[in-house]
Amino acid sequence: MNKKSKEESESEFGKGLVICLVKFAEHFGRWPEFKETYKQLREKNKLEIALQKLQNQPGMFSESEVVKIFFNGASDHLYEIEVPKEWKNTKIGKKVSELKNLCLDIGHDFYHNEKYSEADVFKAYDLCREIALLIDKKIGLDPELGKW
Repeated sequence: MNKKSKEESESEFGKGLVICLVKFAEHFGRWPEFKETYKQLREKNKLEIALQKLQNQPGMFSESEVVKIFFNGASDHLYEIEVPKEWKNTKIGKKVSELKNLCLDIGHDFYHNEKYSEADVFKAYDLCREIALLIDKKIGLDPELGKW
């Protein structure tokens, strides 16, 4: 088995299919803490936020901006996501493309003032989980999400 140390690795955020999905999904465990941190920042910066609203500028601590910042980090793991050739035009390949496009669009939306919400975070997580189930079925397993 070819093992590379972190220093020798050519990929900064992971490469492959399953590894990229796992690294991407790891971010969702931190979403509640991430959201709470920005809630506290909103509370501490009420005056600045009020000024931004008066100037009709998007607030840097608005829900939409927090979602963008969250996806900016999480979506980095999708840059080098790969789908085997024989899966490209299957449901798995299409769902992987959908996930990648959705997350990179949100996480790197610096020029369009689209509005995003926590629902987008859960949509991406559900899509990631759906892909994992499809992969398990494709390789002959009978997956179950479990209760917890």
